[in-house]
Amino acid sequence: PLLLGEKSQPMDIGRKTRTFPAGIRRILVARDHGCAFPGCGRPPKHCDAHHVHHWADGGVTSVGNAVLLCRHHHTLIHHSEWTVRMVHGIPTFYAPAWLDPQRRPRRNLLHAAAAA
Repeated sequence: PLLLGEKSQPMDIGRKTRTFPAGIRRILVARDHGCAFPGCGRPPKHCDAHHVHHWADGGVTSVGNAVLLCRHHHTLIHHSEWTVRMVHGIPTFYAPAWLDPQRRPRRNLLHAAAAA
């Protein structure tokens, strides 16, 4: 199924393709303002769209299942115990238990402060 936004931009294309179309990327840029990893200041042009629920595991290509990550943090999410989940439509990160035994939620507040 294809879900369109108010200006007919694609917001959810299901499993039709793994790559994120320009419409979804524009929405991610407006929401995340750059790499969403806590403390990272990389701008959107240096970021990839990442499937929160991985494409290989059945994840869909949609705004609600995507986050902007710079190459370094994209690799970190794929190859470490860091995790990202969407909480009320906002990308939220959880450090590995060895780093934060309570696995407290973390967000990138740098871009939010700059956007305000």
